[in-house]
Amino acid sequence: MPFKKFEAYEHNEDAAVSRARHKETIRGALKLFRVLLDAVRRHADWVEARHGIGGAQLWVLWELGQTPGMRAVDLAKNMAVHRQKAEAMLRELLEKGLVRAEMPADTQSLVHFLTSDGQRIADTAPEHGQGVLKAALERLPDSALEQVVVSMRAVTESLPLREDRAALNPLADIFRPSADEPVSRPAAKPLPTKLEN
Repeated sequence: MPFKKFEAYEHNEDAAVSRARHKETIRGALKLFRVLLDAVRRHADWVEARHGIGGAQLWVLWELGQTPGMRAVDLAKNMAVHRQKAEAMLRELLEKGLVRAEMPADTQSLVHFLTSDGQRIADTAPEHGQGVLKAALERLPDSALEQVVVSMRAVTESLPLREDRAALNPLADIFRPSADEPVSRPAAKPLPTKLEN
């Protein structure tokens, strides 16, 4: 019977090793998510400090630099954001003098172009104008990109506080919601008035 005890011990050890590997893989994934989100945040901070606009607004300028004369609906599609969000960003950039709008005779939709100031800003960030995350995804081969999508879908489907509408918000809005947009978060439990033993 000592052989059976040895088998059971080996099985328990394998399970313990497997759990330890699983925990280490989770820690590794968390670290990678933090690095990814930190890069996005630092890029947005850099854009704001250097140009006085958000990272998503820089992406708008980059898109208009690539395709002058875009409509808000086309911009929204390219950026994977709500049309209303694209329109709001265009309005802000119009007010800042970085974008100009025209109404062609043959259409009912405004088309947008960069001003010289907008072009100057777009030219300063040709590689990362669409944001560092999108730029990184663009560099992945199709097979790796498909794996990312499958893995991210599995992760997001497991999230208990998932808000699917967030998929159409620029990351900058998720990190720093604007004052005019309500933040929908579950109410926090009040802090205890005294510590319990």
